[in-house]
Amino acid sequence: MAADFGHASIKMIGSLVFILALILCIFFLFKRLRLGSLVLDNYPQMRLIGRLTLAPKRAIALVEICDQWLIVGIGTENVTLISKLDSRPDPINSDAVTPSNRKIGLWQRIEKKVNKVKNAES
Repeated sequence: MAADFGHASIKMIGSLVFILALILCIFFLFKRLRLGSLVLDNYPQMRLIGRLTLAPKRAIALVEICDQWLIVGIGTENVTLISKLDSRPDPINSDAVTPSNRKIGLWQRIEKKVNKVKNAES
């Protein structure tokens, strides 16, 4: 009787170890092959263009989704849409376009939109 119990316990523990090892192998295989990204191909591409930190846990971000730019406010517990831009904004001064000038011009536009929203709320 004790031998049957010991044999059954060893068989059960062996089966459990085998199943756990199989689950881990499948997990690493999916991670390695990146099969999870195939599901996301049906959704539009999303890209973070820039982020401006306003306070320790508050920021404004510029996100591109389907050739549309969204200016969002990020707080501690929520994300709020501030404005939508249908296409990429042109630089302010097209004669002297450098990455730093483009970024400054874009953030100036974002700050103007934020100020408009603040003025509308008050």
